[in-house]
Parts: sequence; structure tokens; C-alpha cells
Amino acid sequence: MNRSHFVALTGAVAASMWPARARSEGTLRIATGAVEEFAQPYYAMQKGFFRDAGLTVEVSVVPGGGLITQAVIGGALEAGITNSGSMSSAHVRGLPVYWLCPGGTYNGNSPIAHMVVIKGSPISTASDLNGKTVGVTTLNDMVQATGMQWMDKHGGDSKAAKWFEIKSAEMAAALSVGRIDAAIMVEPAYSGAKDQLKVIGFPYEAVNNGKPFQTAGLIGNKNWVDQNPDLARKVQQVILHTGDWANKNPAEVVTLLAQLTQIDPAAIRSYPRIPFATKFDPGLIQPVIDLLARYAIIPKSFPAAELRAPGV
Repeated sequence: MNRSHFVALTGAVAASMWPARARSEGTLRIATGAVEEFAQPYYAMQKGFFRDAGLTVEVSVVPGGGLITQAVIGGALEAGITNSGSMSSAHVRGLPVYWLCPGGTYNGNSPIAHMVVIKGSPISTASDLNGKTVGVTTLNDMVQATGMQWMDKHGGDSKAAKWFEIKSAEMAAALSVGRIDAAIMVEPAYSGAKDQLKVIGFPYEAVNNGKPFQTAGLIGNKNWVDQNPDLARKVQQVILHTGDWANKNPAEVVTLLAQLTQIDPAAIRSYPRIPFATKFDPGLIQPVIDLLARYAIIPKSFPAAELRAPGV
């Protein structure tokens, strides 16, 4: 996607999802997604961490990191959690976003993303996906790139697959009626529907040769950050603190995540909690940037350190 197309989409998304309305002076608009790796702002709101830091925050739940990135670029949000691919795509195209804070990380103990088909499907291998339709939450983004690399590493041909954009919450139903043949489902949506599904692979394991990498993080609108560095630092500190809290309180996280996602707590307890990074490490994002460049989702690779907001 080129810069002008991205900007055009930004305006459309901002107008449709966040219509103009009165906003209390000093209220910050931050978005999260109904997936565990994006959940820090929701946890911070529910635990009162924003309030304790003297911040008034309105948290929106948005279906997909790409939409959040577009809304932050367009100024409909001050900040939001998005995936590492989406923030990298925006940066390399010169769009006004900064990486403010690390978020969820891939860990082999909690695979996060699953390549799934409906139970009983004849599809069992990467090569079986050639010519088939694979659902992802956002086209031409990090999750699609991980699926393409997984296919190519395991005997398939990612160029032969048809990639289809669909909300995570709709994937299981779409698989059951044959609207799509496979999907990359992340937690906890996967565990909430796993009785209907068959796992044929784990796309994230191929990104950094099975080592950890940052799947998501908090981004801020560049103009807002530049004009409000003290506020941006407060938000950053709250999200870092929230990640540390979540890592240390897995049982309480289950309750909050069930509220956010409307998924049975028992399903959430059935898989290990996703860890959150609690310090900046550009090396955790670099594998994602390199992957996106390899599959021409971004025009070139660049040093991940460029993403970080200066002085924040």
C-alpha cells in the first residue's frame, strides 16, 4: 500500500469509526483490540492505573491493528496498541506515528497464533493450502507475512494462496460454512473455538527461528507526542507498569481478558498467558521488519530503533 492510499484510508476509517463528537478537555483516546497481546490499555483502565497517574482516558476496542494504526495516523486517537508490522509499515512510508511502548511478545510456551482449518477438513499441510483461501485480520500486514513464511518453509507456495481479510471473531463461523478454507487465529479467539478446529501449524514460530519477538506495541500520533511529551511519557509508564502487572498476576488477567473478549474464562485458562515486554528492545521488532521487507509488504527494511519516539 502506498502512502497516499494509506492516508486516504486513514481519513475514511477515522470518520466512520470515530465520528466527530464532543470530547472532554484533557481526555486521551486510546484503542485496544480484543486479543490478549493488545490488552494492556483495557487492563490499565480496569485496574485504575490511568487514573492513578492522573490521566483521563477513553479506551476503545477495535477489531484489528491496521484500523488502530490508521486512526492514530488520522488523529482520531492519540494512541493505540497495534501489531509490530502495522507500525513498521506506517513508519517506512513516512506517516506520523511513534512507537511509545512495547507490548505482547511471542514465546514458544504460548504460541499465540494458530493456522487452523475446520475439524474434519482434508487440509493438513502447508502445501494443501495452495489455491485455498486463508483468513487474516488485516491484509498485507504482519500476520499475513507470518502465514506466508510458514507456508513457504513447510512446502507450500504462499503466492498460490488467496488471502482474505476477516474479523477474528468471525473466523470460526466462516470456516464452518466454507467461506474460507483456513485462518490464522490468535488468542484467546482460538481457544474459545478450538473444539471446532484443527491446528495445522504455528505461523509465529518461523519469524525469529522460534525465539521471542514483539508482536504488538503502543503507538502514538507523532504530532500529539511532539506537542505533549510529558503526557506521552505518562501513558508510556502506565502501559509498561500494566505489562509488568499482567506478567505477575496471570489469574486476575484471565478475569479481565474474559470481560474484554467475551470468551469463557475456562478457555482462556487452558493456554499459558502471553508475556508482555517491560523494556524497549528494538531487536524484538527487527525480525518483523525484515520479514515484511522479504515479502514486499514494505518497500525496504530499516533499523527498528527508528520507530521509537525521541525523548519519550
